Amino acid sequence: MEPKEYRENIRLGIFVITGIILFFVAIFYIGSERNVFNKTFTVSAIFKNVEGLTEGDNVWLSGVKIGTVKSVTIISEGKVVVSLSLKDKQNEYIRGDATAFIGSDGLVGNKIVIIRPGSSNESIQDNDTINSLSPTDTQDLINIAKDVGSNTRSLTDDLKMITAKINKGQGVVGELLNEGELSRDLRETINSLRLASQNTNQATVDLKKLVSEINSGEGLVTKLIKDSTYATTFNSALQNVAEAGVNAKVMSEDLKEVVAKFNDENNAIGVLVSDSTFANKLRHTLSNAQSASVKLDQNMEALRHNFLFRGYFRKQAKKVKEQNK
Repeated sequence: MEPKEYRENIRLGIFVITGIILFFVAIFYIGSERNVFNKTFTVSAIFKNVEGLTEGDNVWLSGVKIGTVKSVTIISEGKVVVSLSLKDKQNEYIRGDATAFIGSDGLVGNKIVIIRPGSSNESIQDNDTINSLSPTDTQDLINIAKDVGSNTRSLTDDLKMITAKINKGQGVVGELLNEGELSRDLRETINSLRLASQNTNQATVDLKKLVSEINSGEGLVTKLIKDSTYATTFNSALQNVAEAGVNAKVMSEDLKEVVAKFNDENNAIGVLVSDSTFANKLRHTLSNAQSASVKLDQNMEALRHNFLFRGYFRKQAKKVKEQNK
C-alpha cells in the first residue's frame, strides 16, 4: 500500500471515529436531558390552559431542574392533563399538597413547569396527581385591560367635570378654594376657635395661679382645705346656722300667730291695741288700783304699829328669820 493511500485511510478512520464519538456524546446528552438513562417517576397535573407548553419542556423545583414534560393531553374543553417525568428521589422534596404552575424560562423563553413543594407530612408517589394553578388566559388579560381602560376613561371624565366645578367655585371644595362665603365663614370660625383657645389658656393660667395661692396662702379657704379642724368647725357652724334658720322660721310662724291674735277684736290684747277707749279705761283702773295699793300699804304699816297687832307682826318676823337661817 502506498504511503499516500495509507495516510488517507488514517484520516478517514479518524474522521469516522470522531463522528461516532460525537454521535454517542449527543445521544448521551439528549438522553440525560430527557431522562432516558435515569430512573424516573411520573406525576400529573391538570390545567385549564397550558399557554403553549409542549412535550420536553423542563420542570423546575426551587430553581433546580428535576425533570421534563412527558406529555400534554387534552381530555375535555378547559381540561389539559400534563404528565411530568421527574428524577428519582426528587419526591422526597415534593409534598402531597404541592402545587404546579406554568411559567417562562426568562422573559421570552420556553414554557416551563414550576413546582412549589408544599408543607404536608406526606410525599408524592409515582402516578400521583398534584394541585395546579392555571395561568390567566391572554384573552382574559386583554378583556381586563379593556375594562381598565374604560374605567380610566370614565374616571378621567369625572375628574374633568369635578375640576370644572371647582374652578367655577361650585360645591364645598370650590367655595373653599375660590374664597367663597363658606371659606369666609370657615375663617371666622377658626378665628373664634383661636380666641376661645386663648381665653381657655388664660383661664387655665388664672386657675393655676389661684390654686397656687390657695395652697401657699393662709386664708379661710386654705384652712378649710388643709386643716380638718377648721372644716369640722365650719360644718358645725353651718349646722348651727341651719338650726337658727329653722328656729327663725318657727318664731316667724309664732309671731304671725300672735299678730293675728292682736288683730282679733275678740281678744283682750286686740281690744287693748285697737280700742283706745278701752285702753283709757284700763289705764284709769290701773291708776286707781295703784292708789288703792298705796293706801293699803299705809294701812298695813299703821296696823303694824298698833299695840293690838304689834305682837303678831313681831312673831311673824321672828319666824321668817328662823326659817332663813
